[in-house]
Amino acid sequence: MTSRLHKGQAIFALIRRRSAVAINLALQGGGAHGAFTWGVLDRLLEDGRFAPEGISGTSAGALNAVVLASGWLEGGGEGAGAALGRLWRRIAHFARLRPVRAAGLPQMAADFAASLLSPYYLNPLDLNPLRTIVEELVDFERLRRARTLHLFIAATNLRTGCARVFRNGELSSKVVLASACLPQLHQAVEIDGEAYWDGAFASNPPLLPLVQYCRARDLLLVQINPIETHTVPRTASEIRNRVGEIVFGRPLVEELTRLSEAARRAGPPLAWFSPAARRLARHRLHWIDGSPLLAELQPSTKLDPSWPLVENLRRLGRDAADDWLRRGAVRRRPRIGPLPRATVPTASSTVTPAGSASAPIAACRPTPRL
Repeated sequence: MTSRLHKGQAIFALIRRRSAVAINLALQGGGAHGAFTWGVLDRLLEDGRFAPEGISGTSAGALNAVVLASGWLEGGGEGAGAALGRLWRRIAHFARLRPVRAAGLPQMAADFAASLLSPYYLNPLDLNPLRTIVEELVDFERLRRARTLHLFIAATNLRTGCARVFRNGELSSKVVLASACLPQLHQAVEIDGEAYWDGAFASNPPLLPLVQYCRARDLLLVQINPIETHTVPRTASEIRNRVGEIVFGRPLVEELTRLSEAARRAGPPLAWFSPAARRLARHRLHWIDGSPLLAELQPSTKLDPSWPLVENLRRLGRDAADDWLRRGAVRRRPRIGPLPRATVPTASSTVTPAGSASAPIAACRPTPRL
């Protein structure tokens, strides 16, 4: 009886997955603030109406992407949700045990040491707990063989300063570590004779490959890094953080510009003759933007994934995704026509980790047609 019940559940899950709407996901990097993206993905997976066809990611977005994909291929939406939960619990656990915190060294002292000393001296063995986490949670062999789920992971080539986007057949734990390699904390990651740093310097996250190589018409961008600010940074920490926001936000602005320009060029008459141009012209971009909320947190929280912070960001990400689902989600529709606009009114939402303050809940941007 029990085996028949499990078999029936498996068949129902398979039917539900096949009837789901295909969607592409673009996941931005931003350190521990990537837990907001976990919350967004957790809510989408729980909803069950969507099936990822393509996933791109950079840095923390790359971690979310490969763990989501590995869990999805193993157990569908439930498997993906469980895998993401394990990822962020492991990250929070390792953060609690890291040597700097165990020794009682204040964050300010750790930041000062990192600003003066190279990771080749501070971390000569290049110890990185993410390596263990990724290798335990991700079946890279399965990802390399996958044909129905496409991954695009960005890292920055240290020699050229340009982005390299790794696809399924090239994926490994080294690729993910390269995508998340902050040069102040870790040595450059060498792949095929080239050294790589964090992908956010050059592509945060990749968008064009999702449109070019995937058939899904809808692309959901989860943004966690603010591009604009309305305050002038004054402390050393605030200045460093704003410099990072500008550097890591610029690639997204440039890629959105390229995508919009490509879509404009792909209109009639070119779209009448080229399937690729037709797909680009009809593509729809959706935004879930957590940056207004996350900008209110202390910059140090990006490097301090304590469980209270992670848990709160997950909750806020779920709230933002829930608003998007209710107001502007992808649904079955005629071939031509823009999606409803997804907007979320601001509301007060208190974040409890130390150093944080009350801030408006993350807003879902409108869903312009490219």
